[in-house]
Amino acid sequence: MEDGLGSSLFLRKRSGVSLTQAGSIFVEHAQAALNEIDRAVGDVGTIGRGRSGTVRVGLSSPLATGFLGELLIRFCQQHEAVQLEFVEGTHTQLFEDLERGNLDIAFMAAPLDTGSLATKRLWTEDVFVVLSENDALTKKSGIAWSDIRLKQFLVTEAAPGRDIEAFVFRHLSSIGYSPRIQRDRVSSQTLMQLVAIGRGISIASQSVAETSFPGITYRKLEGCALPFSAVWSTENDNPPFRRLLSLTAGQAATA
Repeated sequence: MEDGLGSSLFLRKRSGVSLTQAGSIFVEHAQAALNEIDRAVGDVGTIGRGRSGTVRVGLSSPLATGFLGELLIRFCQQHEAVQLEFVEGTHTQLFEDLERGNLDIAFMAAPLDTGSLATKRLWTEDVFVVLSENDALTKKSGIAWSDIRLKQFLVTEAAPGRDIEAFVFRHLSSIGYSPRIQRDRVSSQTLMQLVAIGRGISIASQSVAETSFPGITYRKLEGCALPFSAVWSTENDNPPFRRLLSLTAGQAATA
């Protein structure tokens, strides 16, 4: 080692061996390096056991106070060192992020086709029509698709606008109508304001309908429920994600 370093590390005497100045410096740095290795081993072991790390979560709609909200609260309580990162997007965007490994798991309205991705049905939400409080339909306690077949529907370009558009088109076309749908490049909050001033109506899940907006009224869409699922890649071996997936399955089994 001394030959390789080009410096003597020890003073060798009949009475024993002591460190040279170079040797003392070498030991100091070597000890620091060993301490870093010990820390690295500990951190990797913690992540491997799912006790720390990051889970990247995709959402197609706002967080609900129901199943998903309760799930994430429980997970955070049980895994305080795990960081959760959230991304909102359409079904298509979330699928792409899952396949590319940019997301660990996504919670969305049950997709029709997940391809190579795994999926598990978790909970169901009622569907609501979003109306201006001045709309005559607010006098009805429940609304059928036939009541809104001639209305103009407003959706955002951002998530979950395209998913809502596909949902409306699928249901109205099944009863022989082609819906009028206007896409606006606005936020969900601005969309609610557009509904409030009478520019059109929209569709919302129960999690959205739990939020009040000035000038807005929600009415339940009769005979219509929206199932939600978890979607993930079976090739994902991120330990903290596996902990979340296990907790998700357990909560779904008792729901």
